[in-house]
This record gives sequence, C-alpha cells and structure tokens, in this order.
Amino acid sequence: MLSIIICSRDTEISSALKQNIMDSVGCDYELVIIDNSSNQHTIFEAYNEGVQRSNGDILCFLHEDVLFRSNNWGKIIEQYFIEDKQIGLIGFAGSHFLADSPMYWYSSPFVSQRNLNNDQGKVEEHFHEDWFGDKNQIEVVAVDGFCFFVRKSLFDIISFDEKTYKGFHLYDMDICMQVIETGYKVCVIRDVLAEHCWSEAQQFTKQGGELFESNLVLFSEKWQNHLPLYKGINLPSEVFSRVNELFRQADSSRQIRKSKAFRLSRALLHPLWWLKSIYKSN
Repeated sequence: MLSIIICSRDTEISSALKQNIMDSVGCDYELVIIDNSSNQHTIFEAYNEGVQRSNGDILCFLHEDVLFRSNNWGKIIEQYFIEDKQIGLIGFAGSHFLADSPMYWYSSPFVSQRNLNNDQGKVEEHFHEDWFGDKNQIEVVAVDGFCFFVRKSLFDIISFDEKTYKGFHLYDMDICMQVIETGYKVCVIRDVLAEHCWSEAQQFTKQGGELFESNLVLFSEKWQNHLPLYKGINLPSEVFSRVNELFRQADSSRQIRKSKAFRLSRALLHPLWWLKSIYKSN
C-alpha cells in the first residue's frame, strides 16, 4: 500500500487534490495529513510524524499544490520498487551532482526532470537521451521535495533531521543523502507527469530566505565528507572536478560580498563611482 503524507497549511487538504489522487493513483493508498495550520511544525517534524502514522510499505511525501496528470501513477511507482530492490527513493526532478560547497540541487548543470510547472505554463523537461538509454529512470544524488517516494523500511535507520535544520528547506536533499549512505539508489523517473502548482504562499519571505541559506550551509557542513558527489551520468571525473571548483569559487565570492569589509569598501568607494559617472557623462 502507498501512504501519501502531506504537511498541510490548513486543517485539511483541498477537495480538488483528494479527488485528483483518488482518480489517478490506481493502487491501494491512504492519506496521512499533518495539520500544520498553526505553523507548529517544521517540515522535518511533520514528515517524521507522518512516517510514524503511516501503514504503507511505500511512502509518498507530497506538497499540497501538486496534481497528477498521469493515470495509475501509484502502480507505476510500486513497480519500480518491486523490480529494482536497490531503489530507495524516487522523485520527478533531481540533480546528478552536488558540490562540496553550499549549492541547491537546481543550481547543478546536470539535472534530469519532467514535471508540469504551471507558473510557466509548460512542461519542464531536462532529459538527455544519452543518459537514459532505453530506460525511464536514472540515478541522481538529490531530488526536489514537491513529490518523492521512499521505502518505508528505510525509516528504521533514517529520519528527517529535525535536530540540524529548521523551517521548510533542504529536507529533500538531506533525506536523499541518507538514503544513498545506506547503500540504496536515489532515482528520477520520466513516465509519470505531475503538475507543480506554484502558489504565492511559496514565494520566499525574508525570513524564509535566510532559513534557506542557513540550511544550505548546514547541509554542506553535515555532508562535507561525502561531497562532491555525482551519479547517473557517464562523464570524465575531471568534468565534475572542474564544476566543483567553479562552485567553490562562487561560494568564496558570495562570502566576500556578504562580509562587513566588502560592504564598507563599497560605501567608501561609492562617491568615487558617482564622480566617475559624472565625468563620463561630460
């Protein structure tokens, strides 16, 4: 059975989402709704509670702004786990590479994904046929958290890390690293289409952006001994080494720009830039 775990901003999920799941899932399932209407839980806490309350052998962690556009998607997911016992986690969008400096999966130049993004009104599809061959799945190192599936049995040894992180970001990348550390594969598939219905509520607030940045740094520090990491595509290791170095340089530049010395120097030099612009205009 499939347990669909949703952390909801309301006391209950929408009737549209309930109906969409019922019409399209195509297998036995249960809904495990975590009421987060008072914002009392981080996503890590909510998902851990959902795991404890679930009865299925496959767990689906789903945002409440997702609609499925493929029929029998639950059966398709179950079949992947049945046919390949080494698959531990399945998503719809993910990266084949993570650097050893802070980076979100979507910043990677090596991405595989297929999902309908209604913010852009089109299917976001980044699949290289040379990478996939004749299969509909490919191994990655991290997936996007809008929807992913995990074997329930893995939660005997893994959990969403509510001790390290706060808020609602990096739970997806962190749980992927935990699955990989157990020896299981993390994969992205392309034969199920989901629509991610981005809402205004998801846009970053200042506080949310700061939490995202801090969680990104915490993730990099936590997994430092396992990074950089790349899987699923056959490219020379020198390529990944070079990309990793570029991310290191970018992080170094970002840290310099955030420093008090940098901001002070900009303030001191600002009058000079102003005078230079006047000189040029004359």
